[in-house]
Amino acid sequence: MFHFPREFARTSPHHRINPLTYLVALCAFSSLLGAAQLTAQTVATYSFEDGTADGWTSFFGASTPVATNAAAYAGSYSLLTTTSSTGTGGPSIALNSVLLAGATYTITGWVQLTPGESAANANFSVKRSDPSCSGGTCYDTIGSYEVPVTDSGWVQIGGSYTVSTTETGLLLYSQLVGATGAVSFYLDDVIITETAPPPVGTPVASYTFADGSLDGWTPFGSPTLTNAAPPILDPSGDARSLLTTNRTAGYMGPSLNLLIVPNVVAGATYQVSAYVLLTAPDATNPTATISTKTADCATAGAYNNVATSGPLSSTAWTKVTGTFTFSNLPGPPTSLVLYFQSSSATDSFYISDVVIGELAPPPLSPGQQDNTGITSTFEDGGLDGWSSRTGSSTVTNSTATAHSGTHSLLTTGRVANYDGPQINVSNKMYTGSEYNISVWVQLLPTDGSNHVINMSLQTTLSGNTSYPSITAYPGVTVPADGAWHQISVTGYTMANAYDPGTAYLYLQTVPSSGTDLVSFYIDDFQLTYVAPPTPQTDIPSIYKTYSEFFPIGAAVDMTDISGPHAQLLTMHFDSMTPGNDLKWSSVEPSFGSYNYANGDALVGEAVCNSMKVRGQNLVWATGEQTPAYATGDGTNSPANQATVTANIQEHIQNEVQRYGTQVYAWDVVNEPLDPTQPDCLVHGPFYQVLGPSYIDVAFKAAKQYAPAGTKLFINEYSTTDPARLACLVKVVRELRDRGVPINAIGHEMHNQINYPTPESMAMAVDTIHDNFPDLDQQVTELDMSVYNAGDDTSNYGNNIPPSVLAEQGWLYKQYFDVFGRLRGKITALTFWGMADDDTWLDSFPVTRTDYPLPFDMQLQAKPAYWGVVDETHLPGYGLKFSSTVTHLDHDQIDLILTATNGDVGPAYTTQIKGLTVEQTDGRHRCTPSISAPGAFPIALGDIAVSGAASATFTISFTGCDDDARFRIKAPWSSAVYETGTYEREIRDWRDHDGWHSR
Repeated sequence: MFHFPREFARTSPHHRINPLTYLVALCAFSSLLGAAQLTAQTVATYSFEDGTADGWTSFFGASTPVATNAAAYAGSYSLLTTTSSTGTGGPSIALNSVLLAGATYTITGWVQLTPGESAANANFSVKRSDPSCSGGTCYDTIGSYEVPVTDSGWVQIGGSYTVSTTETGLLLYSQLVGATGAVSFYLDDVIITETAPPPVGTPVASYTFADGSLDGWTPFGSPTLTNAAPPILDPSGDARSLLTTNRTAGYMGPSLNLLIVPNVVAGATYQVSAYVLLTAPDATNPTATISTKTADCATAGAYNNVATSGPLSSTAWTKVTGTFTFSNLPGPPTSLVLYFQSSSATDSFYISDVVIGELAPPPLSPGQQDNTGITSTFEDGGLDGWSSRTGSSTVTNSTATAHSGTHSLLTTGRVANYDGPQINVSNKMYTGSEYNISVWVQLLPTDGSNHVINMSLQTTLSGNTSYPSITAYPGVTVPADGAWHQISVTGYTMANAYDPGTAYLYLQTVPSSGTDLVSFYIDDFQLTYVAPPTPQTDIPSIYKTYSEFFPIGAAVDMTDISGPHAQLLTMHFDSMTPGNDLKWSSVEPSFGSYNYANGDALVGEAVCNSMKVRGQNLVWATGEQTPAYATGDGTNSPANQATVTANIQEHIQNEVQRYGTQVYAWDVVNEPLDPTQPDCLVHGPFYQVLGPSYIDVAFKAAKQYAPAGTKLFINEYSTTDPARLACLVKVVRELRDRGVPINAIGHEMHNQINYPTPESMAMAVDTIHDNFPDLDQQVTELDMSVYNAGDDTSNYGNNIPPSVLAEQGWLYKQYFDVFGRLRGKITALTFWGMADDDTWLDSFPVTRTDYPLPFDMQLQAKPAYWGVVDETHLPGYGLKFSSTVTHLDHDQIDLILTATNGDVGPAYTTQIKGLTVEQTDGRHRCTPSISAPGAFPIALGDIAVSGAASATFTISFTGCDDDARFRIKAPWSSAVYETGTYEREIRDWRDHDGWHSR
């Protein structure tokens, strides 16, 4: 049977819409949704014009309702019912498949008594089955309880009705209030209109199985599905349902292909609800679970449980409801199946009235958003959309002070810390988008006290309200000094979805304790959308540049697998290391409790893009990012040693087996060295329990459970330090002597712009190769701080000098010259990140802005990138030296050295580092003397594109023969790491025709 949104399914309860009619309606419906949020829509009408009761039945002793043409409010027919002999009852209809939990409706109808009946009162009521009601049943009156009715004209009954969110059954009925005997009356033109959507979402599909088909459902596993009549009607009064029999495993049940359900799209959040009934009693009280199975380019089957019911019954329907969403990452699903399973492996069961509703739409693309932002200056004398958060405080436009202009906004009479000015930012801030937000604040009164002002959001989604802080919590300290102070947040990413109109930005106070009700002005508020960066596509790929050398990887997190960062990742890297999401505390925060969601997403991105994956890490020697349970009670008692050994083995087994061949290398033990200890090992929490043998336990477990050929690493930092390098050799030799299956060494290489030297990097790799030529080696965490080693005070902020970036670029060039020479000794290289907008060095060793990676904060190539890929694009490339000679007297010359820059970029901090004159020929040795224009190095400064700079040196040739020849050498540098030596030869000493030189 064709499936359709529930709005259309319930438009005519008595007749199904044919598929063609539905397609036309769906197109119109989709257009309406695209244009605006629907505020009211008719969901059901009962006109009885087909001559039937349209599904209405008797309630509480009344006669069976029948359609009659004896009277009608509109058309030719109405519904005739007679109350019981005591005046109770009336016509009724089940509305479970019509009304949605939490939604608000207008329910109206027209009533008239049959001729000769005495005047009475009528109403609409709902009998509600609901666990929140006393005894499980409530009776709700819709509109007025008593509406006078007679036999002389039609009177409308009904009103507004909001459906309980916990109901399990709804029965609408009409009755006469106060009747004491049998009374007959007509009911006509009943209309049900949705006036407010439910918090559980807008329905997109429903399945009642009323037409006798399977409604597109298929077996999950090998059970048998049939359309059958259940022994009792479901709460919606449906006479048909979907029966599952011949189950032989718990997972077997009915399933639905969500990829063919209209309007089910990636990124949206959906609620699914259904009723389940056992075919026979089961004393084990089994439950039903709704689950999804997803297949995509990364996995043949990822399973997720959506919801689990309470105990099932064979005498009453059990409702099960939950939410699900799906993503197009790392690739669009090739299969997306919703299915029912049971804790019983063999029970047969019915399902009925399955409804899928949209809770939240997918995030809008930037092109669909209103990105105009918000500006509040209050110069028009109004509030610019701001209001009191509680309604108790007073928000007024003031001319007493202003940051700019003459007006500001003053908030007084605050009744709570959270009571401050607020502005609705719905449809101005969108999930996943980035914003810069600024406001100026002045406190009142001016008493010199300090107050913490916090800028936050309030968002509501499906009845759940969140309060994410925009400023770093608790906020910004503002003194009450009579001055204006700016609160500014750049690069804030909106992370909270919200129901329409329910997103507010507000200011509050956050005292260390108690209450702070200080009054304050605000002015010049600015909310600005930050467009996502666009990575360059016309530059060489880093990994393709080094495809003949080794893979090039990057450390990544969840922000790197969608949008511009994903584009940058897949263009320039053919390997990845999840930076934190595979660490012990991330994947197994408590024993046996796993959270692989982020790890699976990152590894999936790699698999879908044919990238290698390094796992980082299984055991961290220092105990960082390791849950406390991992080391038990911390003692080295035999019992705790057994516990910790088992913990290490269990954790490694679970993680490496989960990813199998998708992860080709694991940092099994991370940073185990301490050169200050006699045994060269960190005496961390694992060491305290097991001594050095914790390393043995970890490697043996990794060897046992990882696929054959997996690279098993010790990963260590500062291996260029001679003492740490010597310890690394010592420890590896001892491990191999004990038979520990280590087969690889990782050199982290978190470097500073002045340390270590590229030559020491080569020395570290060569030393390991010389001692252990069979060991694999990789550079695992490469980055380069722009600050000198040991400098914990400098901070470039957002104004890093271009000369420093050029220096970094030339140093990266030297790094990769070394790595190229080490080809065959190192088998992979991984940057610890991709771009400067996301680097751990912003908080290490102190909080400051660092710039350590190939791409800048806008994901654009910077000199560091060009140093890796192509030095001809580095600032100062093409810098050349030349010289001229001027004869001063018989044995003295002026040598003018000139540096001429190329056309790429400035040659920063260019200098001549020295000058030597070496005699290369002549009968007698002599010693020329050099007079320099200052102490070496001689600074030539920053040389502009195609510009030049010179320095003059006077050279005296005292006691030199006429046949003496000389070679002049002048080493030079630019941007510190662009280096060279200028050389020239001078001959024909004392030629009376002048100096001849070459």
